[in-house]
Amino acid sequence: MRIILTALLVVVLFAGSSAAQPSLSGEWAMTVNDPFNRSVVRLTLDVKGEAITGSIGGRPFAGTVAGGRFTAPFQGSTVIGNVDGDALKGEIELPDGKVTWTAVRIPPRPATPRTHDFEPTQFQLYFSSKIEPVLRIHPGDTVRTWSVDAGGRDRAGTRRSASGNPQTGPFYIEGAMPNDTLVVRLNRVRLNRDWAQSGRTVMNNALEPSTVAQTKWDPQFNSRWRLDTARNVAVLDSPSAALKNLTIPLAPMLGCVAVAPPGENAIRTVDSGSFGGNMDYNLLREGTTIYLPVYHPGALLFLGDGHAAQGDGELTGDALETSMDFEFTVDLIKGRSFGHPLAENSEFLVSIGIGGSLDQALRQATSGMMRWLERDYKLAPSEAAMILGFALRYDVVDLVGTQVSVAAKVPKATLNPLGQANAGR
Repeated sequence: MRIILTALLVVVLFAGSSAAQPSLSGEWAMTVNDPFNRSVVRLTLDVKGEAITGSIGGRPFAGTVAGGRFTAPFQGSTVIGNVDGDALKGEIELPDGKVTWTAVRIPPRPATPRTHDFEPTQFQLYFSSKIEPVLRIHPGDTVRTWSVDAGGRDRAGTRRSASGNPQTGPFYIEGAMPNDTLVVRLNRVRLNRDWAQSGRTVMNNALEPSTVAQTKWDPQFNSRWRLDTARNVAVLDSPSAALKNLTIPLAPMLGCVAVAPPGENAIRTVDSGSFGGNMDYNLLREGTTIYLPVYHPGALLFLGDGHAAQGDGELTGDALETSMDFEFTVDLIKGRSFGHPLAENSEFLVSIGIGGSLDQALRQATSGMMRWLERDYKLAPSEAAMILGFALRYDVVDLVGTQVSVAAKVPKATLNPLGQANAGR
């Protein structure tokens, strides 16, 4: 019961006079200091005379002001509070004790978005909410920056970090709160050097055990690549005779896009989960928009692990690993979350499933797409089944790490005639 109460608190606010009450209106970040379930939720307030209405974590409430304080009953409990300078504070009187709460105002979205040029000086090897943000930005803002390669080397080949997918960030997005969706638009993803390094074997989990046992990989095989931007292809630096004419089209992408994972978790940047992470999806390139669930105030956005090109599944363990210049714009969908990554580009809506096995990932990807069609295209389950059954396509996204990924994608050309909104809005 306490968990439910602290998630759905009804606020108590001081209002000394009716003239001062309108200053309480707006959005606040409310922290409930329950020792067993500390939580942060968005609090919205609208004050009119002696009445206060609003929502906490998306759940509506209403109350009245009397005697210099706001008091509201909620399922046998009482919430009391007052103004504390520029903040709010109070108590929740529960049947078995009290918990305190505080709230600070969420900065309003600026009328004019800003573009930030960020020059990273350190890189992160863990996705975690405990890492100090490198830059605070607002919804609508754009950031131009760059990342080292998976081995920690920059555009000049200088080692700037330990290996393991070092990340640029995290970036704190003002106003992002738990249960929101962070929107990340990749405006520009461009190569900034002329070489890359890849793996030289195929992942064991993509092969039959007998093939793994019988295959003899060449430990001396040279898997360094030259990136020929004039021809827009990658070629091996020292190809064997059989591969001397091999060319791979360049398709720059980011292997990692992530928010801080839930709770106190610190997860290595070689792995993935509901927060995104090392998804290694070759669709995460220029022109793609990614939707990620927010678990902490500010979301804390990480990006990195540039690939010059990659096939489905990242079968060699390392794709064409290289440093990367990129530009992204952030936005928020407030009070709505799918609980796992989504994406879209000009052609497809994409639901990305991440799990401990391919079947788990496939089920999450398919379920996510079905919910998306039901929510934003207003389709009944049987109607959504017609789309899934005859238009859905699957990508095996990633076989690297403790988690694997599958993407379920639906062509927008199929959905556009339905006349419903798209883009996760």
